[in-house]
Amino acid sequence: MRCVLDKKALVREYIKKHRYFSLSQILQDVNFEKKLVKDYLFQLKQEKIVFEAGYGFFSNVAEKFPFTAVRRVEVIRQCLKKNYPLVDFLIWDTKIFAPLYHHTQTHHITFVEVEKDLVFPIHERLYGKYRGVLKERRVKSFFAGFDVTLDPVVVRAMPSRSPREGNVPALEKILVDMYLDMNKYSYMGHSDYIELWWDLVRLYRINIRELIGYSRRRKCLRQLFPQLIENNNSYAIDFCQLIAKVGKSL
Repeated sequence: MRCVLDKKALVREYIKKHRYFSLSQILQDVNFEKKLVKDYLFQLKQEKIVFEAGYGFFSNVAEKFPFTAVRRVEVIRQCLKKNYPLVDFLIWDTKIFAPLYHHTQTHHITFVEVEKDLVFPIHERLYGKYRGVLKERRVKSFFAGFDVTLDPVVVRAMPSRSPREGNVPALEKILVDMYLDMNKYSYMGHSDYIELWWDLVRLYRINIRELIGYSRRRKCLRQLFPQLIENNNSYAIDFCQLIAKVGKSL
């Protein structure tokens, strides 16, 4: 009996020392039977010691990113639900990261994502209600003339299979989209983006499965992951080691 308890204690200790790890990684490091480790992980999840970070990945980070309410987002959400009750949409505002920005961001963008065929009518509905409501066009002239000081609302097509909860995009989707948008909308520098990443990794749990899956669908995994790995910090070592290993297998 003591031997079993000692093994569970060793698994618990392993979890405390690793912010992120995979099932294969812990099996290799503790050298216990797979069924025994999976049983311990199940028990420790019930005890809130370890948490899912996507299929086959785990974390000891309990907190999930809190999507604080942004007034304009809530008003637009209610407007769309009232006028288009059957329309699927996602909405978020760059202001949600304001407490984590290392440089004060005085202007913000609200992104509204809908099915491609509905971009025009939704844009027309919102146009005039808010300053700087724009319909995203994937041409250089659109991005060249973009003015973040207008605190614009950008209506655009929703990528397929976007991770989400209701009308709120998942944190992992937002981070991938920000990476792709960074140079186009110029609302954040590259170094600020990387610092935001590590603040989020330090404070909140990242769903690695969602991150990998969505970045693959957006065709930026092989560009994004090396930049994260290259610019890691002490809080992100486990996270970077894991995504580095995953990246090599893809």
